[in-house]
Amino acid sequence: MVSCMVLFGVLALVGDVARLYAVKVSARHALNLALRAASNQLDMEALADPENPRLVIKEADAEAAFYQVLQANLRLDSSNTPLAGSIADGPVEVCYFRVVNAPPYTYSFGSHQETVDRVGVTGIIRVPVKLSAFARAAAEVPEYVGLYVHSTVVPEVLPREGG
Repeated sequence: MVSCMVLFGVLALVGDVARLYAVKVSARHALNLALRAASNQLDMEALADPENPRLVIKEADAEAAFYQVLQANLRLDSSNTPLAGSIADGPVEVCYFRVVNAPPYTYSFGSHQETVDRVGVTGIIRVPVKLSAFARAAAEVPEYVGLYVHSTVVPEVLPREGG
């Protein structure tokens, strides 16, 4: 009987770890897509300036694109609360979002520190995940854990061929 309980405990923990990994991978993918959409909001006039062409991301447009794509890919409503079918088990928190138009830019969040050395967009989100009751009891962990996901994306502008 005890070995059966231990087996169920181990299986519950393995299931939770597998789910946490799957949520982390899915959340990273969603964050990367959202940051890529944000980094594509380029100021074409600044880029086409014949005297001083430069890469500039339009901040307001970038933020709007970021939230739109993040919410669509994580299945969140406009307040980042999960809808049916979302991988999140509670409201997703955007802990950090920054458009970097004047590199280098160094920031820190908790123990994470990064220097962004090109024009780009960086972000950190926290996705809550509910653990199984058996795993919580066996490992004495809280009901919800927050997975932090970070990424930085820079736009690539390719020169036109023949011109």
